[in-house]
Amino acid sequence: MWILGLESSCDDCSAAVVEETPAGPVLHALVRKSQDDLHGPYGGVVPELAAREHLLQLRAVIGEALHRADRSWDDLDRIAVTQGPGLVGCLLTTFSAAKAIAWKEGLPLVPVHHLLGHLNAARFAAPALPFPALALLVSGGHTHLYRADSWTHLELLQKTRDDAAGEAFDKAARMLNLGYPGGPVVDACGRKATGSAPPFTAPKFRDGKASWSFSGLKTAVKTRIAAEPELAQAGTEDSRVQALCRTLQETVARWLLKPVPEYVRPLGIRSVIVSGGVACNSELRQQAQALAQRLGLELAIPEPRFCTDNGAMIAAAGALLPPAEQLLPLNADADLRLTV
Repeated sequence: MWILGLESSCDDCSAAVVEETPAGPVLHALVRKSQDDLHGPYGGVVPELAAREHLLQLRAVIGEALHRADRSWDDLDRIAVTQGPGLVGCLLTTFSAAKAIAWKEGLPLVPVHHLLGHLNAARFAAPALPFPALALLVSGGHTHLYRADSWTHLELLQKTRDDAAGEAFDKAARMLNLGYPGGPVVDACGRKATGSAPPFTAPKFRDGKASWSFSGLKTAVKTRIAAEPELAQAGTEDSRVQALCRTLQETVARWLLKPVPEYVRPLGIRSVIVSGGVACNSELRQQAQALAQRLGLELAIPEPRFCTDNGAMIAAAGALLPPAEQLLPLNADADLRLTV
C-alpha cells in the first residue's frame, strides 16, 4: 500500500510518500518546509502568517515528494492528512487540499489525529514493538502520557497541568535571546557546558502524583535572568548560559520521565515510546534510554526528522486506520480541538 501523508498543523508544511509493507512502513520521500525564518522575529508562531505560508508552499511540497518517490497519483492507494488538533487556519489549508485531491484522483481520504501521527512515527524505528506501551508525546503544544494498546489506540493517563515542555524551552531561549525555535538552540548550547547551574525546584501537587507543570519553570528561568541581567545578552558561548541550558534540559527530561515507573507494573507495560518535537532533545533521549534499561523495557524513539511535525508520521498512521466511509467525505472538516 502506498500512502501520501500531509501535515500542516502548525508551522511546518510537510508531505511524504510511504509504502506500508508486512515489515512496517518504508519511507520513499519526505519533504518538510520550515517557517522558522518567517516566525523568528516574533519569537513564536504567528497563526495567520503560518496559514498563508502553507498556501504558498503546499503545491510544491506535494509535487517534490511525489517526484522524489518516483510515484504518480495512479500509484497511490490513499491520502492521509492531519485533521487536528492544531492551528485552525493551518489545518484547513492542507485538509481542504487533501479533500480536493482525493475527489479529483478518486483516492480514499484518511483523516489522522496529530498525536496518533507522533505515536506512529515510532513505527519507523520499531515496527514490531511489544504492547502495551507507555507513549510520552511531547512537543511545543502537547505534553501527554498515554497507554497504547496498539498503534491506533491511545488511553490518556496524564497531561501537563499548564504549559507544554516544548514551550518552556522556547520561552527560556527567548528570555536568553538565543533565537527561535528554542528547543534546538538550548540543546546545542547545553551540550557545550562543562558544568551545571543550580538545580530547579520540582513542582509539588496536593494529590502527591508525579504530575507535570512547566509554568513555574519558566518563571524560575526569568527570575535567574533578572538576578543576572547580563545573561540575556551573553549568547551561546557564555559558560553561565551553557550551564543554565544544561540544567534546564536535565530538569525537563527528569520531570517528564518521573511518572513512567509508577505505571509500568500496574498496567503491565512492555515498552516505552518517546515522540514529538521535544524527543529530539539529546538529554531526554539519553535519560529515556537509561530509564528503559533500568526498568527492562524496550524503548522506541524516532529519528529527529520523524519527531518534528512531518508527513511521514501521518502516512504511517493513515496506513493502519480505516479509510473514511465515503470516498470523499465532503462534510468532514479540520478540527482544532480533535480528541484521540
